[in-house]
Amino acid sequence: MRNAAMYGIGIVFLALAWAKNKLQGYTTPNKVDRSDTDGRIDYVYDTVASWKRYLPAGFDLEGKDVLELCPGSSLGTGAILLGYGAKSYRAVDVFELAGTEPAAYFAKLLDRFPEREAYAPSIDRAKQLTEGPDSDLFSYRVGRDFDIPRLADNRKFDLILSCAAFEHYDDIEATIANISKVARSGCIAEHIVDYQTHSRWIREQDPNNIYRYSEGLYRLFSFPGQPNRRRPLDYVRAFEANGWKNVRVINARAIPQEHLARSVSGMAPPFDRPDMQMDMLSGVVIAEWP
Repeated sequence: MRNAAMYGIGIVFLALAWAKNKLQGYTTPNKVDRSDTDGRIDYVYDTVASWKRYLPAGFDLEGKDVLELCPGSSLGTGAILLGYGAKSYRAVDVFELAGTEPAAYFAKLLDRFPEREAYAPSIDRAKQLTEGPDSDLFSYRVGRDFDIPRLADNRKFDLILSCAAFEHYDDIEATIANISKVARSGCIAEHIVDYQTHSRWIREQDPNNIYRYSEGLYRLFSFPGQPNRRRPLDYVRAFEANGWKNVRVINARAIPQEHLARSVSGMAPPFDRPDMQMDMLSGVVIAEWP
Protein backbone atom coordinates (compact mmCIF):
# COMPACT_ATOMS: atom_id res chain seq x y z
CA MET A 1 0.00 0.00 0.00
CA ARG A 2 2.73 2.47 0.94
CA ASN A 3 4.80 1.64 -2.13
CA ALA A 4 1.80 2.22 -4.39
CA ALA A 5 0.99 5.51 -2.68
CA MET A 6 4.58 6.78 -2.88
CA TYR A 7 4.76 5.71 -6.52
CA GLY A 8 1.68 7.73 -7.42
CA ILE A 9 2.59 10.78 -5.35
CA GLY A 10 6.11 10.70 -6.76
CA ILE A 11 4.83 10.93 -10.32
CA VAL A 12 2.94 14.09 -9.36
CA PHE A 13 6.17 15.60 -8.00
CA LEU A 14 8.09 14.58 -11.12
CA ALA A 15 5.47 16.36 -13.24
CA LEU A 16 5.56 19.45 -11.03
CA ALA A 17 9.37 19.65 -11.20
CA TRP A 18 9.24 19.30 -14.99
CA ALA A 19 6.58 22.01 -15.31
CA LYS A 20 8.45 24.38 -12.98
CA ASN A 21 11.62 24.01 -15.01
CA LYS A 22 9.77 24.65 -18.27
CA LEU A 23 8.23 27.82 -16.86
CA GLN A 24 11.11 29.23 -14.81
CA GLY A 25 14.27 27.44 -15.87
CA TYR A 26 17.02 26.64 -13.38
CA THR A 27 17.10 29.46 -10.82
CA THR A 28 17.34 28.01 -7.29
CA PRO A 29 20.54 26.00 -6.68
CA ASN A 30 19.86 25.77 -2.92
CA LYS A 31 17.17 26.59 -0.39
CA VAL A 32 18.81 29.80 0.90
CA ASP A 33 17.10 32.96 -0.33
CA ARG A 34 19.38 35.41 -2.17
CA SER A 35 18.27 38.21 0.15
CA ASP A 36 19.31 36.24 3.25
CA THR A 37 22.94 37.35 3.53
CA ASP A 38 23.55 35.70 6.89
CA GLY A 39 21.99 32.46 5.67
CA ARG A 40 24.17 32.48 2.55
CA ILE A 41 27.27 33.04 4.66
CA ASP A 42 26.35 30.16 6.95
CA TYR A 43 25.71 27.94 3.92
CA VAL A 44 29.11 28.50 2.30
CA TYR A 45 30.97 28.06 5.58
CA ASP A 46 29.12 24.78 6.13
CA THR A 47 30.06 23.65 2.62
CA VAL A 48 33.75 24.38 3.11
CA ALA A 49 33.69 22.71 6.53
CA SER A 50 32.24 19.58 4.90
CA TRP A 51 34.99 19.55 2.27
CA LYS A 52 37.71 20.00 4.87
CA ARG A 53 36.24 17.23 7.03
CA TYR A 54 36.73 14.64 4.30
CA LEU A 55 40.00 15.78 2.73
CA PRO A 56 42.77 13.17 2.97
CA ALA A 57 44.92 13.42 6.07
CA GLY A 58 47.84 15.76 5.56
CA PHE A 59 46.34 17.66 2.64
CA ASP A 60 46.99 21.38 3.12
CA LEU A 61 45.17 24.13 1.21
CA GLU A 62 48.20 26.42 1.46
CA GLY A 63 49.41 27.39 -2.01
CA LYS A 64 46.88 25.22 -3.85
CA ASP A 65 45.08 26.09 -7.08
CA VAL A 66 41.40 25.21 -6.61
CA LEU A 67 38.64 24.58 -9.14
CA GLU A 68 34.99 24.44 -8.06
CA LEU A 69 32.31 23.00 -10.33
CA CYS A 70 28.93 24.72 -10.29
CA PRO A 71 29.12 26.86 -7.13
CA GLY A 72 25.46 27.88 -7.38
CA SER A 73 24.51 31.39 -6.40
CA SER A 74 27.60 32.31 -4.35
CA LEU A 75 31.36 32.46 -4.78
CA GLY A 76 31.71 32.67 -1.02
CA THR A 77 33.27 29.20 -0.89
CA GLY A 78 36.13 30.56 -2.98
CA ALA A 79 36.71 33.48 -0.62
CA ILE A 80 36.87 31.07 2.32
CA LEU A 81 39.28 28.73 0.52
CA LEU A 82 41.54 31.70 -0.22
CA GLY A 83 41.27 32.57 3.46
CA TYR A 84 42.64 29.11 4.27
CA GLY A 85 45.64 29.85 2.11
CA ALA A 86 44.67 28.62 -1.35
CA LYS A 87 46.73 30.30 -4.07
CA SER A 88 43.85 30.69 -6.53
CA TYR A 89 40.17 29.87 -7.03
CA ARG A 90 38.33 29.37 -10.30
CA ALA A 91 34.61 28.48 -10.44
CA VAL A 92 32.94 27.16 -13.60
CA ASP A 93 29.25 26.63 -14.27
CA VAL A 94 26.58 26.00 -16.90
CA PHE A 95 24.21 28.68 -15.59
CA GLU A 96 25.25 32.18 -14.54
CA LEU A 97 23.86 32.17 -11.01
CA ALA A 98 26.74 33.86 -9.16
CA GLY A 99 29.22 36.62 -9.88
CA THR A 100 27.13 39.55 -8.70
CA GLU A 101 28.14 39.63 -5.04
CA PRO A 102 29.69 42.95 -3.94
CA ALA A 103 33.01 43.30 -2.14
CA ALA A 104 31.06 44.16 1.04
CA TYR A 105 29.57 40.64 1.07
CA PHE A 106 32.98 38.99 0.91
CA ALA A 107 34.35 41.34 3.56
CA LYS A 108 31.47 40.48 5.89
CA LEU A 109 31.94 36.79 5.18
CA LEU A 110 35.68 36.84 5.86
CA ASP A 111 35.18 38.85 9.07
CA ARG A 112 33.41 35.73 10.39
CA PHE A 113 36.37 33.46 9.68
CA PRO A 114 36.43 30.92 12.53
CA GLU A 115 40.25 30.65 12.78
CA ARG A 116 41.11 34.28 12.19
CA GLU A 117 44.34 34.44 14.21
CA ALA A 118 45.84 31.38 12.53
CA TYR A 119 45.06 32.58 9.02
CA ALA A 120 45.22 36.39 9.33
CA PRO A 121 47.63 37.01 6.39
CA SER A 122 45.70 34.81 3.97
CA ILE A 123 42.37 36.29 5.10
CA ASP A 124 43.71 39.77 4.34
CA ARG A 125 44.87 38.54 0.93
CA ALA A 126 41.43 37.00 0.29
CA LYS A 127 39.79 40.35 1.06
CA GLN A 128 42.05 42.10 -1.42
CA LEU A 129 41.37 39.56 -4.16
CA THR A 130 37.59 39.66 -3.67
CA GLU A 131 37.24 43.43 -3.54
CA GLY A 132 38.64 44.00 -7.01
CA PRO A 133 37.68 42.90 -10.53
CA ASP A 134 37.82 39.30 -11.71
CA SER A 135 41.42 38.03 -11.90
CA ASP A 136 43.20 34.71 -12.47
CA LEU A 137 43.40 34.32 -8.70
CA PHE A 138 39.65 34.68 -8.04
CA SER A 139 37.46 34.08 -11.07
CA TYR A 140 34.20 32.72 -12.44
CA ARG A 141 33.46 31.40 -15.93
CA VAL A 142 30.15 30.22 -17.43
CA GLY A 143 29.43 28.22 -20.57
CA ARG A 144 26.33 26.29 -21.60
CA ASP A 145 28.53 23.60 -23.18
CA PHE A 146 30.32 23.18 -19.80
CA ASP A 147 33.66 22.72 -21.54
CA ILE A 148 35.69 22.60 -18.35
CA PRO A 149 39.20 22.83 -19.87
CA ARG A 150 38.16 25.89 -21.90
CA LEU A 151 36.39 27.51 -18.94
CA ALA A 152 39.49 26.85 -16.84
CA ASP A 153 41.75 28.37 -19.52
CA ASN A 154 43.50 24.97 -19.63
CA ARG A 155 45.10 25.67 -16.26
CA LYS A 156 46.00 22.83 -13.88
CA PHE A 157 44.58 22.45 -10.39
CA ASP A 158 45.56 20.77 -7.12
CA LEU A 159 42.02 20.45 -5.77
CA ILE A 160 38.77 20.03 -7.70
CA LEU A 161 35.57 20.37 -5.68
CA SER A 162 31.81 20.39 -5.95
CA CYS A 163 28.83 20.25 -3.62
CA ALA A 164 25.45 18.87 -4.71
CA ALA A 165 26.35 19.37 -8.37
CA PHE A 166 27.42 16.02 -9.82
CA GLU A 167 23.97 14.47 -9.38
CA HIS A 168 22.66 17.03 -11.89
CA TYR A 169 25.08 16.19 -14.71
CA ASP A 170 23.56 14.17 -17.53
CA ASP A 171 26.94 12.63 -18.38
CA ILE A 172 29.16 12.14 -15.35
CA GLU A 173 31.69 10.21 -17.46
CA ALA A 174 32.23 13.21 -19.75
CA THR A 175 32.54 15.59 -16.79
CA ILE A 176 35.12 13.36 -15.11
CA ALA A 177 37.04 13.04 -18.38
CA ASN A 178 37.11 16.85 -18.59
CA ILE A 179 38.32 17.44 -15.04
CA SER A 180 41.02 14.83 -15.66
CA LYS A 181 42.43 17.17 -18.31
CA VAL A 182 42.95 19.98 -15.78
CA ALA A 183 44.19 17.89 -12.84
CA ARG A 184 47.79 18.44 -11.76
CA SER A 185 49.76 15.43 -10.54
CA GLY A 186 48.69 14.75 -6.96
CA CYS A 187 45.35 16.53 -7.43
CA ILE A 188 42.51 15.60 -5.10
CA ALA A 189 38.96 15.47 -6.44
CA GLU A 190 36.27 15.73 -3.75
CA HIS A 191 32.60 15.86 -4.64
CA ILE A 192 29.65 15.85 -2.27
CA VAL A 193 26.78 14.07 -4.03
CA ASP A 194 23.14 14.23 -2.94
CA TYR A 195 21.66 10.93 -4.11
CA GLN A 196 18.14 11.38 -2.83
CA THR A 197 14.94 12.79 -4.26
CA HIS A 198 15.16 16.59 -4.51
CA SER A 199 11.49 17.67 -4.28
CA ARG A 200 11.10 18.93 -0.75
CA TRP A 201 8.02 17.28 0.77
CA ILE A 202 8.53 13.84 -0.69
CA ARG A 203 12.25 14.04 0.05
CA GLU A 204 11.39 13.74 3.74
CA GLN A 205 8.69 11.11 3.31
CA ASP A 206 10.36 8.90 0.71
CA PRO A 207 14.00 9.91 0.06
CA ASN A 208 14.54 7.22 -2.58
CA ASN A 209 11.38 8.07 -4.50
CA ILE A 210 13.10 8.85 -7.83
CA TYR A 211 14.40 5.27 -7.92
CA ARG A 212 10.90 3.75 -8.00
CA TYR A 213 10.53 4.37 -11.74
CA SER A 214 11.81 2.68 -14.87
CA GLU A 215 14.28 4.67 -16.93
CA GLY A 216 11.68 5.24 -19.65
CA LEU A 217 9.08 6.66 -17.28
CA TYR A 218 11.58 8.80 -15.40
CA ARG A 219 12.88 10.32 -18.63
CA LEU A 220 9.38 11.29 -19.70
CA PHE A 221 9.77 14.11 -17.16
CA SER A 222 13.39 14.94 -17.98
CA PHE A 223 14.75 18.49 -17.93
CA PRO A 224 18.23 20.04 -17.65
CA GLY A 225 19.58 19.44 -14.16
CA GLN A 226 17.16 16.65 -13.28
CA PRO A 227 18.81 14.23 -10.78
CA ASN A 228 20.67 11.67 -12.88
CA ARG A 229 20.10 8.71 -10.49
CA ARG A 230 23.75 7.63 -10.71
CA ARG A 231 24.83 5.64 -7.66
CA PRO A 232 28.17 5.41 -5.78
CA LEU A 233 29.47 2.49 -7.87
CA ASP A 234 28.95 4.57 -11.03
CA TYR A 235 31.25 7.30 -9.71
CA VAL A 236 33.91 4.81 -8.68
CA ARG A 237 33.87 3.16 -12.10
CA ALA A 238 33.92 6.49 -13.97
CA PHE A 239 36.85 7.93 -12.00
CA GLU A 240 38.84 4.71 -12.23
CA ALA A 241 38.18 4.48 -15.98
CA ASN A 242 39.79 7.91 -16.36
CA GLY A 243 42.93 6.92 -14.46
CA TRP A 244 42.16 8.25 -10.97
CA LYS A 245 43.51 6.26 -8.03
CA ASN A 246 42.29 5.46 -4.51
CA VAL A 247 38.71 6.21 -5.53
CA ARG A 248 36.20 5.82 -2.71
CA VAL A 249 32.76 7.02 -1.69
CA ILE A 250 32.19 7.87 1.97
CA ASN A 251 28.65 7.42 3.25
CA ALA A 252 28.08 10.89 4.71
CA ARG A 253 24.38 10.50 5.45
CA ALA A 254 22.48 7.22 5.58
CA ILE A 255 18.84 6.30 6.01
CA PRO A 256 18.20 5.57 9.70
CA GLN A 257 18.05 1.84 10.36
CA GLU A 258 14.45 2.02 11.57
CA HIS A 259 13.34 3.46 8.22
CA LEU A 260 15.65 1.46 5.96
CA ALA A 261 13.32 -1.41 5.03
CA ARG A 262 10.49 0.80 3.78
CA SER A 263 12.86 3.24 2.07
CA VAL A 264 14.50 0.56 -0.10
CA SER A 265 11.29 -1.36 -0.81
CA GLY A 266 9.71 -1.01 -4.23
CA MET A 267 12.81 0.16 -6.11
CA ALA A 268 12.82 -0.33 -9.88
CA PRO A 269 15.64 -2.32 -11.48
CA PRO A 270 18.60 -1.88 -11.26
CA PHE A 271 18.11 0.02 -7.99
CA ASP A 272 16.85 -3.10 -6.26
CA ARG A 273 20.37 -4.59 -6.23
CA PRO A 274 22.51 -4.60 -3.04
CA ASP A 275 25.49 -3.03 -4.83
CA MET A 276 23.44 0.12 -5.44
CA GLN A 277 23.83 1.05 -1.74
CA MET A 278 20.33 2.48 -1.51
CA ASP A 279 20.88 3.27 2.18
CA MET A 280 23.20 6.15 1.15
CA LEU A 281 21.47 9.53 0.92
CA SER A 282 24.59 11.68 0.63
CA GLY A 283 28.09 10.59 -0.22
CA VAL A 284 31.54 12.12 -0.63
CA VAL A 285 33.40 10.93 -3.72
CA ILE A 286 37.16 11.23 -3.30
CA ALA A 287 39.81 10.40 -5.88
CA GLU A 288 43.50 11.11 -6.40
CA TRP A 289 45.20 11.97 -9.70
CA PRO A 290 48.54 10.14 -10.11
